[in-house]
Amino acid sequence: MNFSYHLIYTLAAKTEEEVNLVNKCYALWADEYGKDLASRGATLNRDEFQRARVLAIIMDGSELVGFHQYTVFDLREICSHEHSYVRALGQEVLSKMLDQKIKSFMAMEYLTVAPSFRGKGRGGPKISEIIIRLGLRVMNELGADAALGIARIDRKVNSTGDAMGWRQLAEIKKYNNPCAVMLFEKTYKEIPSDDFTNRLVDSLWIEKHKVAKIAA
Repeated sequence: MNFSYHLIYTLAAKTEEEVNLVNKCYALWADEYGKDLASRGATLNRDEFQRARVLAIIMDGSELVGFHQYTVFDLREICSHEHSYVRALGQEVLSKMLDQKIKSFMAMEYLTVAPSFRGKGRGGPKISEIIIRLGLRVMNELGADAALGIARIDRKVNSTGDAMGWRQLAEIKKYNNPCAVMLFEKTYKEIPSDDFTNRLVDSLWIEKHKVAKIAA
């Protein structure tokens, strides 16, 4: 296992290596979600891949392990309220965040793990958990008040969030899939994992690769 963690800020100029990583992620994303949604009578909106402002990627050498996509929404801005992502959350979710004095949140989307790294088959750590825990550190680095994710209930992604200290705000449907809207405010206490996972998350974060300047 030769894991590395990469943060690519999508509006910044990219190196050839970063472009290659983006293309690997897009190929996996389009294949996995395209097939899954087609089986449910829905069509993947490929524009959604480019919505993210941050692409968080774990590699094992040159092999893609998994990735996550992040976008910060400032709820003080009217345009955020009218964005299709926020509108899809529903008024109940928006009202709850405003009642909780959340000024900004980081949307965490399309948690994707390559098929060969899923489950316990390889005897390694749970990749989805590692990616989410690293994502909370990105939230803090970007200065957002909270992280929010739309978690597939059928795949028990919401249960992974529960185990870390996330809280459910509502249930919605996305692409015909029942989903839980999960929230983690920066004031919440993150529930630790096992020692190995905690050490791995710490190591990946300390040694992460990222461009020097964040593009807003």
